[in-house]
Amino acid sequence: MTQGNEKDLDLVIFGATGFTGQFVVEQICQTIEQLPGLKWAIAGRSRTRLTEISTIVNNAGGNNVPKPEILVADADNPETLNALARRTKVLINCVGPFRFYGEPVVKACVENFCDYIDISGEPDFIERMQLTYDQAAKNNNTTVVSACGYDSIPAELGFLYTKQQLQLRNAIPSQIEMISSVKGGKSGIVVNYGTYSTLVHGIANVNSLRELRKNANRTNRTVPRVGPPMKRIPNGKWDNRVKAYVIPSFLTDHSVIKLSQQLDIEHRTEVPPAQIAAYLAFPRYRYLLMFYIGSTLINFLAKYSWGRSLILKYPRLFSFGFFSHDGPTLEQIQQTSFYHMFYARGISKSRIHGDEDPESSKHNIDSKTPLIDRSNEQKSTSNLQPDVEIVTKVTGPEPGYSATSIIVVQCAYTLLREKTIIPKGVLTPAVSFGKTSLFQNILERGIKFQVLEGYFSI
Repeated sequence: MTQGNEKDLDLVIFGATGFTGQFVVEQICQTIEQLPGLKWAIAGRSRTRLTEISTIVNNAGGNNVPKPEILVADADNPETLNALARRTKVLINCVGPFRFYGEPVVKACVENFCDYIDISGEPDFIERMQLTYDQAAKNNNTTVVSACGYDSIPAELGFLYTKQQLQLRNAIPSQIEMISSVKGGKSGIVVNYGTYSTLVHGIANVNSLRELRKNANRTNRTVPRVGPPMKRIPNGKWDNRVKAYVIPSFLTDHSVIKLSQQLDIEHRTEVPPAQIAAYLAFPRYRYLLMFYIGSTLINFLAKYSWGRSLILKYPRLFSFGFFSHDGPTLEQIQQTSFYHMFYARGISKSRIHGDEDPESSKHNIDSKTPLIDRSNEQKSTSNLQPDVEIVTKVTGPEPGYSATSIIVVQCAYTLLREKTIIPKGVLTPAVSFGKTSLFQNILERGIKFQVLEGYFSI
């Protein structure tokens, strides 16, 4: 097997001809100057389609972008995957649904000393890979990280950033509410069919995730509760803070953040835990009503094979036009953006230690602030009410394709440049990249992190 110093490629994009994969290729072309001399390749099942993508690269990048090598590989053919992993240092996997096609790629990468990242938003796949391949990845000095797109790096790093801001104010993080939304323009919001297919199959197999978590031996990863239990926002309640109706989130972010906090304990990252509650925001009641009707139908039909066939055949009908086989237009992508709002409460350290820091309220917050403040101070706080409140916000461009391609490419570059300081194993983004320059790099490319004032009252 070929280890890192013997590999002849730096980076391979597997699934480069897919809808999201093409955005990732385009992002490589736009940022290639970050890694001069990058040796890269595009991979997929069809040599003809890969050749078309390569031609687009040549026309768009001119002489400034080195021509990618074309590699034919299939998720159903382990030998072709091994051939990819043997040659490259980092592989970006864009082939989903990952529950069907992801594991063979992870296995090939782990066995061939190849670092792996993907854009999966599937909690059952993410957690199953962590349980199955973590020790093997550690043994082979390999890092495997899922959810390296919009799912779930803005939420993960936003959560860490928010805890950092509490610590800068001499407070121990206790409770954080995350409210997320996507904003569209006049042309509306449309998501590609691949995401819809992943969602449908995820709903159909929700019991497998429950069973996986039930059987997982995670007793050594119990996350301590800091402060009293959080009060939950009622389903469908209007929230003045975001001027929208909110519901509990069913997206990947919440699961990944919780897994990160468990892995923080195992890897002794010294990142303080905090309670997390995640919500989705709907600015108009008719959007909320459409969601309730559509999700009820899909949840019911996805339980049966005939029902899945029906809703997969007519995505526009069952999603009120939100999902389609054609995907979004360029205009729709350019007009769409996302935000995560974090409403955080912490407990003053002075109430625990009995000392007051006169400088605790003076802080200069900028993009160069370290993402994680390594603090060993952790005492029993279950009876202490939070007394410090802050609000932070993460914003960015269209999430599914623009933001995802920006983020996953920066994750790949970070793995190539900073491998020595990145933990090994099957990890979450926050645990993998908490000590790296990833935060600063995505900040410079349009994913913004900021602290707000005067937004806390409901």
